[in-house]
Amino acid sequence: MDGPMNGVTCPRVGLPEAISRVMEALKTVHSASISSLARATGLDRRTVSKAIDLLLQIQEGLRNQEITKIRIGRSYLIQLREHAEKARDLFSAVRRRLQRKGE
Repeated sequence: MDGPMNGVTCPRVGLPEAISRVMEALKTVHSASISSLARATGLDRRTVSKAIDLLLQIQEGLRNQEITKIRIGRSYLIQLREHAEKARDLFSAVRRRLQRKGE
C-alpha cells in the first residue's frame, strides 16, 4: 500500500503513474500545495512530493541539455547534448548552407 491519507489507505502507484497524475492535476490549477495535489490525485503526500522532486530534477537537467532519439535501422541512438553544442551545430549548418549558395 502507498500509505495512509487522512486515515484511508491509498493503493500503491508507480512513480511514472504518479508523475502523470501530478502533471494532469497541475494543468488545472495555477498553484497547489502537496496536500491539495495529494487529494486531487488520490496519491499519498510522500508520493506526490517524490514526483515533484523528480520533475524538478528533470526540468533542471533539460534546461541546459537535450535528449534525442534517432532511429538507425532497427536500433535507436540516444544522445544527451548540451544546448550550446546544439546551437553550435545549427550555426555550422547555416554557415555551410550560405557558403554553398555563395559558390
